[in-house]
Amino acid sequence: MLKVEHITTGYGKKQVLTDVSFSVDKGDVVLLSGGNGSGKSTILKTIYGLLKPWADLQEGKIVFEDRNITASHVSEMIRQGIAYMPQKKNVFEDFTVEENLFVSAGIYPKTEAKKRAYNVFEILPKLKAMRKRTPFHLSGGEKQLLAFGNMLVHSPKLVLLDEPFAGVDAENSEVFSSCIADLKNRNVTFIIVEHKKQLLENVVNKELELELGEIKNEKK
Repeated sequence: MLKVEHITTGYGKKQVLTDVSFSVDKGDVVLLSGGNGSGKSTILKTIYGLLKPWADLQEGKIVFEDRNITASHVSEMIRQGIAYMPQKKNVFEDFTVEENLFVSAGIYPKTEAKKRAYNVFEILPKLKAMRKRTPFHLSGGEKQLLAFGNMLVHSPKLVLLDEPFAGVDAENSEVFSSCIADLKNRNVTFIIVEHKKQLLENVVNKELELELGEIKNEKK
């Protein structure tokens, strides 16, 4: 489904990733592990086109469903079925939960946008119960569920999650984990950066361990 081939990149002149290659099959839940600064978040940003592979290394490319998506625009990623949830600034603070979903689905015709938003309520019933509340009145865990919902309006095939359980309490962590497991059963694919491995131990089927921008170990 996804092939990352010989990716070397970084920020400015600072190299972060070195010749990174791996593949992901449909329905996989892949965990990216490693210490701070090992390049985990950088991999997600590069897949999603927010960071480009270094141009002087022509062999580097990212292929999704047999299509080269290397450094494609974010709007194209969404159309291809790829969604990304960053660790921070992932909800619209001034809008209610319901409005957040409508705004996230704003790229679609109005009728379809409404349908997509209410489909998220079916996937995450907890969001429906608090649909008239703004993020200011949500806990950290509830905000993360909303961020996840904002992403799910696009019905993604591949989901990129950066520290999804950060600041999430035990109750909402269980909701989140169960939702990921349910979506995996529907053949949705995940690549996740997360330090709290125990929360995903029942759904992860591949772990890529990074060290200083290189994949040092692959566990299945």
